[in-house]
Amino acid sequence: MAEILSGAQVSLLGRTAGMPLVAELTRDVAPPVSRGSAAILESGVLAFRREGSGAPLVRLIGKKRSKKWGIPKGRAEPHLSLHENAAKEAFEEAGVIGCIAPSSIGMFRAEKASHNALGKQVIEVWVYLLEVTETLPDWPEKGKRTIRWVPCEVAARQLREPVLARLCHRLARS
Repeated sequence: MAEILSGAQVSLLGRTAGMPLVAELTRDVAPPVSRGSAAILESGVLAFRREGSGAPLVRLIGKKRSKKWGIPKGRAEPHLSLHENAAKEAFEEAGVIGCIAPSSIGMFRAEKASHNALGKQVIEVWVYLLEVTETLPDWPEKGKRTIRWVPCEVAARQLREPVLARLCHRLARS
């Protein structure tokens, strides 16, 4: 069972970053809608690290219900800001810690299978950039998901959401 983290612990997991790349990526992003909207609010991270050559690699995680790849993300918790929540998800699902941008770099809506008979739910995912400073040997969901580092171009092809693909292409050019 995953450990519940306090806000102070989360801020240690994902230090807020003032990365120059964030200014470019956040230029056209509107603020999140209120938590009372019809969509379920989630936040996630586009987690990356740089190779010795300076080329960025993106951390992908295998989705639980399919063989597709995605980013660490999860339902917004009311006691955390969206970027703190995204840093928590990166730790729990992908075993990474780093510097997180305080502003979202993108948003997408998707349908998610519901656990009840109502069918699908609409989720609204606000994406934050996380520059990884540490990859942990152990984390809460280790063994429950497949994880891997891939070049931005590969990530762009394997992530289904067009917003994520565009963000990967822009990260590759940074």
